Amino acid sequence: MPQNVLVSVLGEGEYLPRLVRAILEKEVIPARNLFLSGKNAAACQAAEGYDARICDDDLSAVMKSEIVLVTASKREMPTQLAQISSSSQKRLVVTVCDSDKVDLAYVAERIASATELIAAVLHRDEQGRLYATYEISQKARLFLHQPCRDLVNAMCDAINEAG
Repeated sequence: MPQNVLVSVLGEGEYLPRLVRAILEKEVIPARNLFLSGKNAAACQAAEGYDARICDDDLSAVMKSEIVLVTASKREMPTQLAQISSSSQKRLVVTVCDSDKVDLAYVAERIASATELIAAVLHRDEQGRLYATYEISQKARLFLHQPCRDLVNAMCDAINEAG
């Protein structure tokens, strides 16, 4: 059953389109509950054929969501977080990165106004299968923990299924 939360997906890199596509294909949330920036061609292309909401820009997408998924490399993550730092209050910001350096402390230093944070770090096991570990701030609302895990895990599952 799809989660009934409002989600925006922002960022850049190889995981961005995969995350958008997995959320939609696996119906983790209803497509109409997904907000994307019209300025992010990769995200919009990944959502083609679905009823995802295309907003004017990242800020518009953030303002309409409860959960903000931000995917980027360690090098680009500070830039991505800076763009939403002032508008992330009362939202749960989830970073998705394959560097274990992008942990909760790293994110908290770069997004001062966010009261709720989850750092999802992507790893590969011995067989090369992708999985995520989660570090969750104490302020993050409990009922949003599982939807956040479901969103990121959907991408990991889709990547693993594709081989």
